[in-house]
Amino acid sequence: MKNIPLLLMGCGGVGRQLLQHIVSCRSLHAKQGVRLRVVGVCDSKSLVVAPDVVTAELDDSFLLEACRVKSNGSSLKMLGDFGVCQVFSGPEVMQKITDIGLLSKSTGLAFVDCSASAETVGVLTQVVEFGGCVVLANKKPLTVPMDDYDKLVSQPRRLRHESTVGAGLPVIASLNRIISSGDPVYRIIGSLSGTLGYVMSEVEDGKPFSQVVNAAKSLGYTEPGD
Repeated sequence: MKNIPLLLMGCGGVGRQLLQHIVSCRSLHAKQGVRLRVVGVCDSKSLVVAPDVVTAELDDSFLLEACRVKSNGSSLKMLGDFGVCQVFSGPEVMQKITDIGLLSKSTGLAFVDCSASAETVGVLTQVVEFGGCVVLANKKPLTVPMDDYDKLVSQPRRLRHESTVGAGLPVIASLNRIISSGDPVYRIIGSLSGTLGYVMSEVEDGKPFSQVVNAAKSLGYTEPGD
């Protein structure tokens, strides 16, 4: 069984869905010989982490409770009394995440960023420099100033961001293979935003714009900043 430790940054709608998906797919992962070991979860203010990120993990009941707490709009700090974990808050959060990042190369730890924020790019860049792996679920870390972007993508094998485009389809890898095979790509046509695609389609059907935007938000299609 291959154990892949990961730390989740961001426990909003996307982050919670990821945790629930990990828990619900345990049997499938086992058949594939993989165990996703969640060692920590953080939001913008708090971090909960396993007592020992090298050997321990946050169990499934803890992960589901984290989803429940965050869906109710509460802080991860409330989980301090729920199970065996370490809780950090305030300025010490980023320092602890950086300390964990130092272990990424030796442990194979992956940092999964579901935060929908560009403020994580400093930590993500350090993780890449430390030899760790980064998985992005949002475009914002890729929209930073060019110097920061170059650092983040300096080790392409340590950065995975297919899910930021094409509804999670591996279009980047497909395009790279096409180009590598010698076939030129002259034009790419597509929707730049799934949310806008939904909104425009509904407006085209005659629904009021304000109504459609509110519906998109209630369905979870919009990002926190939308």
